[in-house]
Amino acid sequence: MSERPGRRSAEVRAYRWFSFIRSFTLSLFIITLLVACSDDNRQTAHIPDFPKLGDSSRAEGALRALTQSINQSSSSSAYAKRAVILLTMGRVSDALADIDEAINRNDNIGSFYLTRAQILRALQQPEKALQNAQRAEILGVDTPELYTLQGDLLQQQNQFDKAKLYVAKALQMAPYDGEAYFFNGLMAARQGDTAQALVLYEQSLRLKPRYMETYNQLASIYRTLGDLNSALVYNEQALHYFPDNAKLYYGRGMIYHTEGKLDSAMIYYQQTVKMQPNYYQVYFQMGLINQKYRNYYSALANYQHVLQLRPQFPRIDTYIGYCHEQMGQYELAITAYTKAAQLNATDQQAVAGLWRSQRRQYAQSSYNSLFLPDTVAKPLTPTRSRAVLDTTRVHISTIQPKSRVTTNASDSLKRTVKPIGQN
Repeated sequence: MSERPGRRSAEVRAYRWFSFIRSFTLSLFIITLLVACSDDNRQTAHIPDFPKLGDSSRAEGALRALTQSINQSSSSSAYAKRAVILLTMGRVSDALADIDEAINRNDNIGSFYLTRAQILRALQQPEKALQNAQRAEILGVDTPELYTLQGDLLQQQNQFDKAKLYVAKALQMAPYDGEAYFFNGLMAARQGDTAQALVLYEQSLRLKPRYMETYNQLASIYRTLGDLNSALVYNEQALHYFPDNAKLYYGRGMIYHTEGKLDSAMIYYQQTVKMQPNYYQVYFQMGLINQKYRNYYSALANYQHVLQLRPQFPRIDTYIGYCHEQMGQYELAITAYTKAAQLNATDQQAVAGLWRSQRRQYAQSSYNSLFLPDTVAKPLTPTRSRAVLDTTRVHISTIQPKSRVTTNASDSLKRTVKPIGQN
């Protein structure tokens, strides 16, 4: 049975209308997307490129431009770019706040998570940094920078096998990446292969001569090996490129400290503190030098700085207790030694110091008690007087001196002795 012409024409008209509506809707969506993209491009078109590391003038200019862009129209990409610049300038906490804001506005961009991983690594939070790096990889980031970062984060957690795989992947993509060679050297050093570490560090230095950590690690290895001249050479080269880096001044102080030049070491330690007041390792080294000079008051102040900045610093309470003990402050020494022994039962110095301080405190209190006033009322006891002889009842005869007895001289003494030869 054939269909009626009227019904077929109605279906054709409905299909054509449906097709028109679908095409119109699709076109409207594309136009909206293009407009949105063009708006975002207009918002960030005037943002300058990232400044090179160490170019402070360009960094400040880029930072001002990005801040102005964010004030006008706060796009997620502007926050992310500003976070990178703040990281290069060392303002790590501000960088973290910006990248968090960028991810809150758009949580589907892998490069944002890569930036946050780099910032968290700078904040010494390797576990959180690794989570963000893995998220960046899931979102499609495929760069040597990401794989090198993951290799570093994994080696920090002693996962050396996985770390080597990521660093090898980075070197496949970028065979001349000096940073990748550096992390290979770092893993070799941590696993005890010093010779291989030196080779890899030298190779890293040739490929990336302005990577500060390579100089620092080379100086540290040669200092440990006792080759202090080589350590000083690498430290000087690093200071040539990075004259305002506190870590390099600390490293130079450590070299002089190892060499026994304590006054020179103290000069560089003090310079480090001026540049970075929260560098807790420096205060500890200064405390050791003051303790060596028996300047216990200054040493105690140094150790207390360490405790304030890094409460979990190993055995810091033992050093504090020792200073109190040497200054005769036994009660404070007992408190510090007790805390140290509770935190680490194997700390024999803390246990021995606690024993000494307790004995000295007891001896001191016993000695002081000898000079305390006696407040207890005691009955008066008569003192025994010495007996006096009563001369009225006893007659005492006085002993008379002996009379001089005159004796005649011997006749032999009166004889005249004639010289020999006389008759």
